[in-house]
Amino acid sequence: MRESGPAMSGKIDDSIDASFEAFPEEPEGLGGKFAELALSFIGLVFPPAAVAKILADQFRPANRFERIEYLLRGLSIGIKALESPVGTDREKMKEIQAHIEAPRFQEAVAAACEEAVRATSLKKVEGLAQVLAGSLTPTRWSPKDEDIAILIRDLAQLGDRDVDVLQKLSLAFGGLMLNNPALPSNIFTENNSSLERIIEKESDRDEFYSTCGRLIGFGLAIDETWPMNRTQPYERCIRPTRRGLSLLGYLKKFAS
Repeated sequence: MRESGPAMSGKIDDSIDASFEAFPEEPEGLGGKFAELALSFIGLVFPPAAVAKILADQFRPANRFERIEYLLRGLSIGIKALESPVGTDREKMKEIQAHIEAPRFQEAVAAACEEAVRATSLKKVEGLAQVLAGSLTPTRWSPKDEDIAILIRDLAQLGDRDVDVLQKLSLAFGGLMLNNPALPSNIFTENNSSLERIIEKESDRDEFYSTCGRLIGFGLAIDETWPMNRTQPYERCIRPTRRGLSLLGYLKKFAS
């Protein structure tokens, strides 16, 4: 897999190797040591077998390479999927190839490989591959000099609930943002009803807003300031940012 093309060589290999140096090889007798381990508190036991499985699944070199292989296979599938819409458009093909060979994309692949090593599920790795492949054809929301490596590291820290809430924010405000790409602040002052309907269906309002706070921290959402004379005290206008919509576009959860 690591000799599959120009985008998978050079500094990417160096970064992958460096990431593995942080994880020592399995010491002799590791299995026996953890077979004797039991973490207990007031009669509750965390079984040694569970500890051994976690360590084996997460830290054995073979399993780490397997997650990277899964990532690169997903990236390869994503790149091949681009060939159909591009067709015989040579200029578009050259543009995509230039993205693949660019140092910034190679840095993003290296970052994704490192995050894949740390990932606790293949679903997370699949999301990283989607963002990598999606970034080769930027969405209308993508910044001109978008740093995909940073977006990859942010996604690695997000959970399913974070992405779910971001998608709900896009349902409330995405259409409005599509029709008003300049995003003048006054367009949001009368559009809170759709967000409020979404929040009313949530079982825990505080949890929803807490998740919105996480998204704001990652620059994927923003809390708009509303004129007080036009806003109920409990209402908030939390919308996705362009960066948030760009991420959803790469994950195929919003119009690109």
